[in-house]
Amino acid sequence: MRESLIVCEHCDAVYRKPQSLAYAGVLIRCSRCGASIEREQRLRPQGMLALALAGLVVFAIANLSPIVDVNLYGSRNSATLWGAIVAAWDEGVGAVAVLAALTAFFFPLAELLTATYVLWPLARGKRPRAFGTAMRLLRFARDWSMTEVFMLSALVAFVKLNGIGGLTVVPDVGLWAFAGLTVLITLVVSFDHPRLWDIAEECAA
Repeated sequence: MRESLIVCEHCDAVYRKPQSLAYAGVLIRCSRCGASIEREQRLRPQGMLALALAGLVVFAIANLSPIVDVNLYGSRNSATLWGAIVAAWDEGVGAVAVLAALTAFFFPLAELLTATYVLWPLARGKRPRAFGTAMRLLRFARDWSMTEVFMLSALVAFVKLNGIGGLTVVPDVGLWAFAGLTVLITLVVSFDHPRLWDIAEECAA
């Protein structure tokens, strides 16, 4: 019988994996560097899938709805995320536009879609095709998905713009949706990836 092992991603220390953890939520830490190695997942694949699908719905709302409503001396205008990206590109700050598009749109979307691709079969007791590739893509997208940074930047800009005379900026549906998306993506990021590997192996057995 093959022995289950856990490898610390920070210092490469190797440990024997316990058959089961004492209770849901218990955390295993590396005795060498103190980094978190594995946490028993409270949610089953069905619950994780529900969060990923909810994230996709909120993602669509956040990107299709205006983020803010701007009122300047009676002249009103609204802006979406892509409207702001296009405006930044047209103003000659292409690097900022590309970075915003990648970190606030493409990588979060890739993370949610990949999580859904992985969890949909697992929730039905099946191992996804190209599971290893999908998990590596999920990890890569997780490292570059920065909706929380975008949300913080939007809040700072909101406060500063409201301090300019004659200019009123009101949060719109898109900004509230991005706030919810930040929470949902944070929950998706918290999924225990080693546990997903274990579930996939159980499904393939």
